[in-house]
Amino acid sequence: MIRNRIIVVLALVVLILFTSLAGLFKLYQNEKEERKRFSNNMVALITDKSRQQELTVKELKELYPKYDSLAKELNIKTKHITNIIDTRYRFRDSTITSTVIKTDSVSEKAYFTLKEKCYNFTGFIKKDTISFTNKEFNDNITTFLYKDWDKKYLWGLIKFKPFYSVKVYSECMKDTISVNNNIKLKK
Repeated sequence: MIRNRIIVVLALVVLILFTSLAGLFKLYQNEKEERKRFSNNMVALITDKSRQQELTVKELKELYPKYDSLAKELNIKTKHITNIIDTRYRFRDSTITSTVIKTDSVSEKAYFTLKEKCYNFTGFIKKDTISFTNKEFNDNITTFLYKDWDKKYLWGLIKFKPFYSVKVYSECMKDTISVNNNIKLKK
C-alpha cells in the first residue's frame, strides 16, 4: 500500500515536471520569436524603411499614433488591419506645355484646360494672374510586397534570415516611390 502511494506520488511529480518543462519550452520558443521580431524591427527602423516591421496593435498605437488616428478617421478598427504601407508620392512634371495668349484677350477672363496623361488643370487667366479652378492628378501605383533574404552564401544557393520588403511603382513617373514605413500587425 505504501509502495502504491509512492508510485502515485512519483508519477505525479514526473507529470508535473514534464508539464513544467513543456511550459518552459513554449515560453522559450515565444521569447525566441520575440527577439527575432525585435531584431528585424530595429534593422527596419535604422537602415531600410522598405523592410517590413512586425508590430502588435498596442505597439502600433504607441509608436505610430498617426496610423491609428487615420484608421479611426476612415472607420477601420485597428485590430482588423493586417498591413500598413506608407509611401511618399511627390509629383513633379517637367513637361513644358505652352499656350499662345493674345495681349488684347488678357484684359478679359481667358479660360483654359490643360489635359495630359497624368494630370488635368482647368482655370482662367485675368490680367496678370492665373487662377486654377481644378487640379486633378491621375496615376496607377502598383505595390509589390516580396520576400528577400539577408545573407546569401554559395552564390545564392543557401539563404538565411528571410524578411519582407516592399517596392512601389508609379506609371506616370516611370519610377519607384520611396517607402516611409512597411508595418505588419501581429495578432
